[in-house]
Amino acid sequence: MKTVVKPENLKTPNWRTTHILRPDLTGLMESIKTFGILYPLIAMEDGTIIDGYARWVVAHRLEIPEIPVVFKDCNQVEAIILHIQLNRSRGQVIPYALSRAIRKLAVAMDEREIMNSLNLTADEFDVLIDGSLVKKRKVQEHDYNAAWVPIESSSTEDFQIEKPPTPDK
Repeated sequence: MKTVVKPENLKTPNWRTTHILRPDLTGLMESIKTFGILYPLIAMEDGTIIDGYARWVVAHRLEIPEIPVVFKDCNQVEAIILHIQLNRSRGQVIPYALSRAIRKLAVAMDEREIMNSLNLTADEFDVLIDGSLVKKRKVQEHDYNAAWVPIESSSTEDFQIEKPPTPDK
């Protein structure tokens, strides 16, 4: 059910996976000044924001007295899943933060449940649960572009730097 609340009655989660860049935040601020908050925030019953953190930040900065919120009756695991699902579909997820959130989910859920809930492949899950975000295993199975050498590579001694062709040749 949608309602309006004071921004100070909401709180940010410690598992948020998104970040808004300053130019985007400035654009959002201008949009909200002009049109208001068009999409309600989504929050857990306790006021923890699931979706809409940037709108919440702008509401604070612009001292908007009340903002629209849809409260979702869910536990933290369900809230994290909803947060990731909503934000992955927008292409705004920070990989390191996503990895941290998935490791938090792994305490409460098994691997298959997480992959199914978030539509992750086994390889995506492995990289995210590993936490390094650089897959150290299976390095030799990949063909790498000559522009870089993976840090896991055993040797760079036999590498030759290829010079780019000149435009007149």
